[in-house]
Amino acid sequence: MKQLIHLLKITITAMAVICVLSCDDNLKAIQKMQIASNEPMGEVKEMLLKHTDSGLIKVKMSGETMLDFSNDIYPYTEFPDGIHVVVYEHKKDSVLETNITADYAIMYSESDLVDLKGNVTIVNYDGNTFHGEQLYWDQTAKWIFTDQSFSTQLKNASTSGTMLDADEEYNKITVRDNNDQFYRTPLKK
Repeated sequence: MKQLIHLLKITITAMAVICVLSCDDNLKAIQKMQIASNEPMGEVKEMLLKHTDSGLIKVKMSGETMLDFSNDIYPYTEFPDGIHVVVYEHKKDSVLETNITADYAIMYSESDLVDLKGNVTIVNYDGNTFHGEQLYWDQTAKWIFTDQSFSTQLKNASTSGTMLDADEEYNKITVRDNNDQFYRTPLKK
């Protein structure tokens, strides 16, 4: 009986050692997977993407480097060397273009949030412009915001400030530390 208990203790100890060693190996494998998930799933150089709908081009996006982190817990696409986007709006006999450029961009696929950084410039089809160091764009809510210095030039006004919170069309807008200038068209006689 003593030998059986002794053999049982040795067996349990051996199983515990195997389990610890196995867990250690699994821990190392998990750590390797975590390192791998910090690496992009894909990398594209000199990327040019064209999105069409019903035979009409809607968006053209280009960037020197695109990194795909769809393997991340919070999936995103990164443009570390800058981005240029042209959005096309088709009207009866014309095509209206909005150009967006930035030195860096990151797009979160689950939330449809875009973070543009460094020399952010947006030139709308009607000549309205935005310049700033950072701009967030919530594509779902069609909302833009920044807490960095910016300036805009609209048809009849310009503004600059240290915070912008607005819809895409500038119909609802909040600006902090604003410096607004409004231009009045002279009345015709």
